[in-house]
Amino acid sequence: MLSGFVHLWLYDVATVPPPKEAICESAGTHSNTASHAHHGHDHEAPAATTWFQGHILTGSTAEKVQFMLTGVPAANPPHIHGCMVSEHDTPTFYDIFISEYCADKPVVKYCAINVERSGGSGDAVELQMEDGRQEPAAQYPAALMVKQLKLSTTRMVTGERARCHLDKYAPGALSAYEDAGAIVVCMGMISLK
Repeated sequence: MLSGFVHLWLYDVATVPPPKEAICESAGTHSNTASHAHHGHDHEAPAATTWFQGHILTGSTAEKVQFMLTGVPAANPPHIHGCMVSEHDTPTFYDIFISEYCADKPVVKYCAINVERSGGSGDAVELQMEDGRQEPAAQYPAALMVKQLKLSTTRMVTGERARCHLDKYAPGALSAYEDAGAIVVCMGMISLK
């Protein structure tokens, strides 16, 4: 469906709220504490504390195409089995929206709901989803639903190097960091089917 190079930057949810248009209408509230359902085996996934956006550069067609990627905390994350919950590595989930620029306006082309981000990589973004849901997201009925997604960070920059990177490739993103603190830019490969 789509593959290419990705670079994205992270925001703290408490400092820079995610864009309203990228939050699923079915969003419910959930706490960061685990709820013990099904005799203590299932836990609610913790709420993500960051969100991210960036660009995907593909080489899958004759000419390079650029897409915009936005990942926000999942509106309705799945319950996870207790064996996947630990103090240091509990997965969080994101809803991912991939847009194409049409007449200078981004149009969502692909959606991936409840994509898992493992917590074992620090700030590096590692995402994986197998056999994603098939029904379209309510606010983007024309978007294609992604069945599989894999994103792996191969390079990460922070501080002044990250600021220079954003100044060159996404100058509009810098204004959000005025009061947001440290800048983290992750670069790597993404594929979706």
